[in-house]
Amino acid sequence: MKRISILYLLLFTVLHASCDSELALKRFVWGMNKMMGEGFFPSSEILALGEFESSEVNVKKETVNGESSGLIEIRLYNGKSEAFVRNQESVARECAALYVEGFSKVSDYQNIIIYFVQTDPMNMENVAINEYQFEIKDFLDPNL
Repeated sequence: MKRISILYLLLFTVLHASCDSELALKRFVWGMNKMMGEGFFPSSEILALGEFESSEVNVKKETVNGESSGLIEIRLYNGKSEAFVRNQESVARECAALYVEGFSKVSDYQNIIIYFVQTDPMNMENVAINEYQFEIKDFLDPNL
């Protein structure tokens, strides 16, 4: 919780101290990557796979009875590409593979869930969500 408070304070300070919002956003992303690990935010390549409008990342780590587990959740909004429309499962697997390849702290986690969220532009309360879960070890090189 303390991390999130510091993050919001940092974001508020950067955005209000800068007239250039694009520069402020770049600084924010840089700071998040330093705090959470390089590649924490989905790459432009992932967004391009499904022509997604936006994305969100949530990470969870917990220890129960001495066993630690970690989960990465990625929400990708309003995909439009032909590949996405034809075969969402394949696009989900490609997104997971690209994310695992690019995130420097991926070894701290065991599972990744890709959520495809489609909203109705006429009624934002109409939402469809498809979920695909993968084990991170399936994307890692066994020779490492």
